[in-house]
Amino acid sequence: MAVSSKTRAPENRTTVVGERFALFADCLYLGLLVLVSSLPLVTAYAAITAGSGLLRQRVREDTSFTIGGYFARLLAVIRHQWLVLVAPLGLALLLGVNAVAVASGAPGADVVEPVLWLIGAALLVVGLRAAVLWTPDTGWRETVEAAGTATVRDPVGSLLLLGAAFACYVIAGQTLMLVPLVCGLLVFAAVAVTGREHG
Repeated sequence: MAVSSKTRAPENRTTVVGERFALFADCLYLGLLVLVSSLPLVTAYAAITAGSGLLRQRVREDTSFTIGGYFARLLAVIRHQWLVLVAPLGLALLLGVNAVAVASGAPGADVVEPVLWLIGAALLVVGLRAAVLWTPDTGWRETVEAAGTATVRDPVGSLLLLGAAFACYVIAGQTLMLVPLVCGLLVFAAVAVTGREHG
């Protein structure tokens, strides 16, 4: 019996390492798909939503996915609510315009700047959580409400998401070759953190 258990231990470790490597490879694969489908910019959030949903399903059900499955989910996201294309981009542009105004020394810049940072951070966390939680059976309104509630109820997870987003920003700043890796890591971080609250 002792020999048998010693034999099984390395096999179990090998299996765990193999599963983790497979998950890492899937994150890279999804990151590349998300990057390619985000190139029009207006589809960026829909791409993150599609990638997050597939990765969450892959982790929970231990299933694989295909390119066709990814783009089918991407189309489902867009068809379910076309505002998912313009709303996130519109909010980002609005924050960007205000940030430029603050940087140019507009009146009240000292007060507005930290408020903009807080709003931007909150929108980022809620947006990433909503991307993971969305399913074809739920509406975006319910999904965003659930994501907002989770953001408040799980402040540690929200900080982890912000940290992951900042780390991805730093990594992407090193070289453009790492951008596909960053996309995959950001999706993985969103799935992992959201899993703390919703499983």
